[in-house]
Amino acid sequence: MNFYIAHILTSNCDEIHLHNATDKNEPKKTLNSIKELFNIKNVEQLLVLIPASEVTSYKFIKNKSLADQINVANFISDIEINLIDSVSDNEYVLSDEAAYVVNKNFITNLNEQLSHLNYKVIITPEYLINSSEHYDSITQIENTFMFSYKDKTGFAVSDDNLNQYLDIVSNDKPDFNPKIFSADENLNNKYKSSKASKKFDLQDVSIEKIKSLPNLFKMNLTLSLMIKKMNFTKTQLAASILSLFLISFTPYYLIYKNNNQSQIYKDATLDIFSSISKDIKRVVAPKNQIDQILKNAPTKLQAENKLPDLELFFKYGENYFSEIIIDAQSSNIRITINEMPSLQFNILKSISEKFNIKILDQNIEINNDKINGLIDLQYENN
Repeated sequence: MNFYIAHILTSNCDEIHLHNATDKNEPKKTLNSIKELFNIKNVEQLLVLIPASEVTSYKFIKNKSLADQINVANFISDIEINLIDSVSDNEYVLSDEAAYVVNKNFITNLNEQLSHLNYKVIITPEYLINSSEHYDSITQIENTFMFSYKDKTGFAVSDDNLNQYLDIVSNDKPDFNPKIFSADENLNNKYKSSKASKKFDLQDVSIEKIKSLPNLFKMNLTLSLMIKKMNFTKTQLAASILSLFLISFTPYYLIYKNNNQSQIYKDATLDIFSSISKDIKRVVAPKNQIDQILKNAPTKLQAENKLPDLELFFKYGENYFSEIIIDAQSSNIRITINEMPSLQFNILKSISEKFNIKILDQNIEINNDKINGLIDLQYENN
């Protein structure tokens, strides 16, 4: 995995030191803007270290039984008295044992620019780069000294202010006994009980180390950014837009079509019933009304002529029958079919004989897998 570290040294991001943590032979590069990160090739992961001046850390134990918003509100309530600027001027990020207050303008602009990179991005405070849960440490990176505590809090100072902050830390934490990652003589003399370590090198940072750091990066998703990251061609983009349009409007079309076909069926059914009985003004339940008509039919008609069982045709073809003519004397039925799917038509044919209905003749046309035309049936009358 090609892994780079971008150390931002200034608040306006006009000085950035870029290190290749995968290839230690590659020299450090100095960039003058975030946009120059787009020129790096074959990158899979980028760790961005932001200046300590833009992020303050506090010890805070997150209550995992509470929602994140409540934890943030509790944290702000605890530290609000320490804030120099307004609460709304900052972003608040919580880890399990620490919380970070970040300048909102700085982190928002940084996230917006880094969102356009096509690889994984992690943003973390610079002073945590050599932190450990087992010991406190002071790490020198060029002319800056990073103070890191075991609870994932810390700060950074320049070499000019080092001795001043050492006095403050000693008064605040009398038992402070950090590991030293620096060759600074004064620093090593002050903490003689500590074992001096070799000079720290950003290129020694491992992927495993990155997993333990808080990540302040939030992708700024926009439509143009999504299109860019998906790397669509013009054809693919047009197809995607068309697909979204179809997904959005197809349900409305299907509802309209279903309602329209339902109305056509009701009107056609009313015409059929009206031809049988002039007293019928409205068709609500076709099968029930057929039963009612047969019940009220003259006894002689019921005995001599048996009307066919139309339930099969209502079940499989009611939306596609535009006309049904029944000849009770010859036991024949003529049905006009409009736009019936061929599969449905074949099912109707295959099971019709089980209902004592035979297909005598068919005059149909097949167009785009749809059936149109006439079929003549004969039903058993005994």
